[in-house]
Amino acid sequence: TLMAHCVYSSEAEISLMQAQGVFIVHCPSSNLNVTSGIAPVQAYLTRGMRVGLGSDVAGGETESLFHAMKEAIKSSKMYRRYIDGNAQALCIEQAFYMATLGGGAFFGKVGSFAKGYAFDAVVIDDSEPIALRNRSLTERLERAVYLELDRCRLEHKWVDGRKLF
Repeated sequence: TLMAHCVYSSEAEISLMQAQGVFIVHCPSSNLNVTSGIAPVQAYLTRGMRVGLGSDVAGGETESLFHAMKEAIKSSKMYRRYIDGNAQALCIEQAFYMATLGGGAFFGKVGSFAKGYAFDAVVIDDSEPIALRNRSLTERLERAVYLELDRCRLEHKWVDGRKLF
């Protein structure tokens, strides 16, 4: 079962979702755009719940998962600032996980480069500026996400082992 948003779930509902193995689809852009609230995503992840990212273009503004990753991090900071000062904000690795393996797990063996998983990938040109070539993979990912390079620097895309372009 997929449950979208989960902004105002009670403790009883959260426990039931966890016990039943429900997948939570976090749609931060939609939640912010329609001012429906801010989901406690870090709490869901800490409990070991399955969380993926969604774009929900009905309330959001783009299908870009890079944008969704950026908005998830930003909304988790808002959650910490305005709702629970003890909550931890999401980091880039957690946002990337939700956009790949976390959400992909609902569909089977997708969202990872591990053996036995479908080969789904994008290649993004992040070669400019040259100074960034010495950055860590995490720093390069963070830059690509925040600049949404999937919109302007997307070079190649594969889905289930088939090259689309």
